[in-house]
Amino acid sequence: MEKPLSAVFVTEVSSVTGPMLARWANNGHRIAAVVVPGPRTAKRRSFSVLRRRLRRRLALRSHLGHAVPPLIEFSPPYDWATLGPRLSAPGADVLICFGYGRLIPQTALELFPKGGLNLHPALLPHYRGPNPIHRLTIDQMHDAHGGMTLHRMTSGFDEGDILAQVGFAAEDWRSAATVNRAVADAMAVLAADIAPEFCRGRLAGSPQPDGAYVWARIERGPLIVGRQSPGDHVARLCRIVGSSVPVSVLINGKPVRLAQPIRRLGPPTGEAAKFRWGLVEFDCADARVVHLAYNKLSRLLMRWKAKRYPARQEPRSFDIRRFGAKD
Repeated sequence: MEKPLSAVFVTEVSSVTGPMLARWANNGHRIAAVVVPGPRTAKRRSFSVLRRRLRRRLALRSHLGHAVPPLIEFSPPYDWATLGPRLSAPGADVLICFGYGRLIPQTALELFPKGGLNLHPALLPHYRGPNPIHRLTIDQMHDAHGGMTLHRMTSGFDEGDILAQVGFAAEDWRSAATVNRAVADAMAVLAADIAPEFCRGRLAGSPQPDGAYVWARIERGPLIVGRQSPGDHVARLCRIVGSSVPVSVLINGKPVRLAQPIRRLGPPTGEAAKFRWGLVEFDCADARVVHLAYNKLSRLLMRWKAKRYPARQEPRSFDIRRFGAKD
């Protein structure tokens, strides 16, 4: 029987990352610690911070039962020299990261015999950067480059050797909830099933090809849609990125932010966009549509829908592409 592995995870604890932690533990491996975002010094006793801590504990209990691993809050100014001894003390084999938006220094990666691995929600080398899901949706490239990549961490952003990838299906891009479900399932499989293959020397990985690729960062300011955009694309934008990116239509020269799509009225009419009673009616490239306007109520609705997805006991099967597999 092979010796179980031990990992330090650098990620937020949520319904998206919980299945990954649970599958790692259920496969017999140990979670040495989970490094989570910490608050700034002035806000450490605020209600929002206490609520976030409670949510993390509840999420861990939900996925791991009573075997709750140590949580390490990592706050600005992100002093890795101070954090390093706390990471090396448990003697973990590997560091596994998801959603940490800064470079982890090489000195920290060298604390682990197998280095660091990162889970990136796009098919690298395409859409490196901090906001791949948003940019894939905005650019309408989710069908071509949407998926999850497990790669080695280096001194550059998302540049390390690719170990394995899984692609997402078209139905995974219906809403934020379905994207979250696909991300959760893919991470659970790649981290718990594929990362051990690398740690045990069965997977070498493959260098990423050179070339000019899109850097996945969203711009500030509203994303203006309308007659140049297909109706399905506008609806997908609102459902997947609308809670964080202002998807807007111009009415009398001013952007009005959109929320959930309501219905199609028919083909484009050529009429100007209208806003009344909390509804926005406007022409897309292929239809006249009605959306909810973005307000406090619709914002809560969008966030609620983004967090909900059908519970599943085991992640679904993926077609996993391994790189550098050894006999």
